Amino acid sequence: MKTSATIRLDQPVTDAAELSRRAEDLGFDGVWVADHYFHRDASAALSLMATATTRVTLGTAVTSPLLRHPALLASLAGSINEISGGRLVLGVGPGGYEFATELGTPIKRPLGLTRETVRIVRGLMAGPTTEAGDTFRTQNAALKFSAPPAPVYLAARGPKMLRLAGEISDGVITHGLSAGHIEYVIDQVSVTEQRPRVVVMLDVQVDEDRGRALDALRPRCLNMAGGSYADELIEIYGLNRPDVERLRAAVRSGDRDAATALVTDEMVDAFTIAGPTAHVADRLSELASFGVDEVILSTAAGGLDETTNSLTELAKAVIR
Repeated sequence: MKTSATIRLDQPVTDAAELSRRAEDLGFDGVWVADHYFHRDASAALSLMATATTRVTLGTAVTSPLLRHPALLASLAGSINEISGGRLVLGVGPGGYEFATELGTPIKRPLGLTRETVRIVRGLMAGPTTEAGDTFRTQNAALKFSAPPAPVYLAARGPKMLRLAGEISDGVITHGLSAGHIEYVIDQVSVTEQRPRVVVMLDVQVDEDRGRALDALRPRCLNMAGGSYADELIEIYGLNRPDVERLRAAVRSGDRDAATALVTDEMVDAFTIAGPTAHVADRLSELASFGVDEVILSTAAGGLDETTNSLTELAKAVIR
């Protein structure tokens, strides 16, 4: 199982590049960035990260075609692969709940626009391609330069998007650590002879005081445990339905403090890893035994030195 790290773009992109170099030196297999519209630009960060490193995978976890047209995603992938020697993985998803409230961009037909995006990105890199989709279209178009094609991973949680990922992607990026959930994901994406790689993204808090670590991660679980997702997943995640329903109601009310207080230890354990070094190592070994191909680990936000210390402590637990 590959072990990768998230590089946050709530800091200067020069620091992100330096952190990617340090993560590579610590032994991580990959570094991933989120393409968030109010943080630093992911393409600028990835360019610097590509020049600062020589070995690690560079990934987007994830970017949306509603932020960058699929033609721009193909150009981004080709450009970063040109700089990095073919180390980019393009993680794509339709977008989050914030799109409607913060950008005024409701997500319509997420399955359809995701399918069109993958076709256009792959087609443009192979070129020329024509796609007459309901959301995106191209006409006999291709990139004007040659670069190694990038694997395309899809962010997926519900059964329909998981099955689409199994049909058209090279990998799926998801959340949820229980054995039942990983089995469910593998079953849903195994629609062809060669299933996509299963990648689990999660927060990790390394602390010898497990109670303190659990408390630190409760806010990170508000939307993962208490957001909008298929009800059939509640038990698959290993959660208690009444607990989830109470949390969902609190999240909808907008009272973040009250909602955080309703995040149970079981919810934290369902989506994150909190505790001493040995506990973190054991849970990651479990994920490998369940069939997970890669984990993308996120630590607490902080400056360059603080994040370096967090990655160093994390590496002690996970790098073998």
